[in-house]
Amino acid sequence: MSLRTNKCQFFLIYCQILCKDIYDNKMTDTELNILRNQINQLDDQILSILDQRSLIVTEIGKLKDHTKGVVDENREQTVLNRLLLLSKGKYSKGSIIRIWRELFDASSKLQLPIDSSITSKRSIEKINVYKGGKAKLSGIENIVKLSSNENPLGPSKKINSNINVKNLNRYPEINGETLRKQIARLHNIESKQIILGCGSDETLLFAALSFCQSGDEIIHAEHGFEMYSIIAKVVGAVSKLAKEINYKITVSTICDQLTPATKLIYIANPNNPTGSYLSKSEITELMSRIPKNVIVVIDNAYAEYVKVDDYDSGFSLVKEYENIIITRTFSKAYGLAGIRLGWCYSSPKVASILSRVKGPFNTNTIAQNFALIALEDQEHIAISVKENQINKNWFEKELNKLGIKTIKTFANFSFIESNKEKALLITKALEKEGILIRQLESYNLPNCLRISIGTLEDMKRIIKIIESLL
Repeated sequence: MSLRTNKCQFFLIYCQILCKDIYDNKMTDTELNILRNQINQLDDQILSILDQRSLIVTEIGKLKDHTKGVVDENREQTVLNRLLLLSKGKYSKGSIIRIWRELFDASSKLQLPIDSSITSKRSIEKINVYKGGKAKLSGIENIVKLSSNENPLGPSKKINSNINVKNLNRYPEINGETLRKQIARLHNIESKQIILGCGSDETLLFAALSFCQSGDEIIHAEHGFEMYSIIAKVVGAVSKLAKEINYKITVSTICDQLTPATKLIYIANPNNPTGSYLSKSEITELMSRIPKNVIVVIDNAYAEYVKVDDYDSGFSLVKEYENIIITRTFSKAYGLAGIRLGWCYSSPKVASILSRVKGPFNTNTIAQNFALIALEDQEHIAISVKENQINKNWFEKELNKLGIKTIKTFANFSFIESNKEKALLITKALEKEGILIRQLESYNLPNCLRISIGTLEDMKRIIKIIESLL
């Protein structure tokens, strides 16, 4: 066979393949257009139904008592539960929940009178601004502040002798690389998996921004750190509260709140304000029971104060579980609450996601420099923790002698259970003498007090004042 014949055959085969590809593509395009037209028709039907729904929703709004609000969260949850049972399609149940929660939000706005052109998303309107512990008393200058769990000894004395405020006209290290490496050396972890924050609060927010969409759900303790519910509302998520047994959440009470919409679990470990904690084995059990796409944020702000064998103050869980974030702070044992600096540690994949949310230069030069010095003075941490424990043990024994019930805590504060009247009486009596503590009304625990452990002299003053009340 000649070379010319071979070329002709090759050309014919090539043309057949090319024609087949063109035909197949044409058929694919035709099929695709048919399906897209079906989608268009369904979208038209959905829009028509939404228009009808909006009219009914508006009429319902006219019948509601607006002094009581237009949102009925129990009704919304009942609707969601019914729809999840009916859902048989391929959209995830989490997606169904988000879609309908967006619809609930839009419907509530139809039922409210519009008195401003500026409106926020519904969840923002529900935020009670975080107030924290009192810091001032009118007419009293020299106060003893035991309302915010700060270190009464302050930061390392090495900071005062090594303050460097040069180059403040320059931006700080964009990701705090020097500080991250120092943290990594101290804890024997990977610096690339550390994300710095303006306080550990910011790293808690990074987690929600990274993994939650509007309508998703975040689980946290019913009496947990107030910022958890605030952060949930900031991102448009819904808080699901894990019940406590004797002021402690359990693996079961957390899992009871799991739904297809759960994206994040916040665990303060130890918990603020109750001072309870989950052991390493309990956290391991939790991780075995939750879906791998749910991110667990373990807030270890008080880790330095916990001295029990079954508590995990390290970071080994990050190696075992890709979906864990562990946060730490310089505000408590390090005595640097005023510089607002914290950090978190997570798997390489999660750290990469968090780093995209973190803004540039989010921690300042002075904060980074102070933290570097503080890390070098671990003796100060040991002294602070030891003195806190000694003072707390003495204080709680004296309270018990007076018939005041204390719940065991594993942090730098005491937790007192009483009744609302006595809690208020003690709070006001101490304020009169210039001592600030925290009555826990904002945590729905008006019968309880949280008292940060100060110097021994501070604690003796409190005992003397309480004694005079009884």
